Amino acid sequence: MSLKAAVLGSPISHSLSPTLHRAAYAALGRDIDYTAIDTATEMLAQRLGELDSNSMGYSLTMPLKRDVLGFIKNQSELVIQTGCANTVYRGLDQDWALENTDVFGIVQTIKYANLAHIDSASIIGSGATASSALSALSELGVTEITCYARNQAAFSLLRDQSELLGVIFHTVHLEREIVLAGDLVISTVPSSAQKQIIGMLKKEQELSVLLDIAYNPWPSELAGYWRMHHGGEVLSGVEMLLWQAWAQVELFTGEQAPIEVMRAALPKEFSTG
Repeated sequence: MSLKAAVLGSPISHSLSPTLHRAAYAALGRDIDYTAIDTATEMLAQRLGELDSNSMGYSLTMPLKRDVLGFIKNQSELVIQTGCANTVYRGLDQDWALENTDVFGIVQTIKYANLAHIDSASIIGSGATASSALSALSELGVTEITCYARNQAAFSLLRDQSELLGVIFHTVHLEREIVLAGDLVISTVPSSAQKQIIGMLKKEQELSVLLDIAYNPWPSELAGYWRMHHGGEVLSGVEMLLWQAWAQVELFTGEQAPIEVMRAALPKEFSTG
């Protein structure tokens, strides 16, 4: 029987994770069946219970990245720091463990873009991906971060995280008009919320570089607006997805994933090369 792995989340049909993982396993000569399984929060416990001796692990996307922490105690320092995980894998003791490879994906995406030094940045949104973005920006040496969102409870979690990281952290409640601060903006909101964000952006402001985590469809509505109305540079969330998947393949197999093979496997409309 072949080994198996999957990406869990809801909705999940748009995910490019199967494309990336399957390309990597084929290149490595590994017989691993990687699928996408629609999994809402209330189904997570059942899915975790289905892990067996043939399982390599799971990739996790919304809305599961915080919920999974209540099921698996073996958590990396980065998972504890961010309060979220996107990977279930076998640890060194073969027990199931949690890791966050989203932070690595964001860091690599920004490094790959060869941006100038970033002193300050903005994050739009306050969910699990925003927590990963906060840690990634801190790792890159960003010392001042402004977060734009509505969820006050999430603001509190991010503020606590920023204090641990030693980052100056500002919060701005999303209102009728917003002015984005910093050398880089990371949008973590889904495509369905982008029209509302665009309507709030002050039209006269000069926009910096945007990393839009939402990649389907691409270009996203926000990315298109950014380029058309402000001429700003846009980085695709597909690049972040690529690098976080690269790290997951290594966790699942213990082998270094073939990054260029994975990149070449992406459909043309999502190509980052």
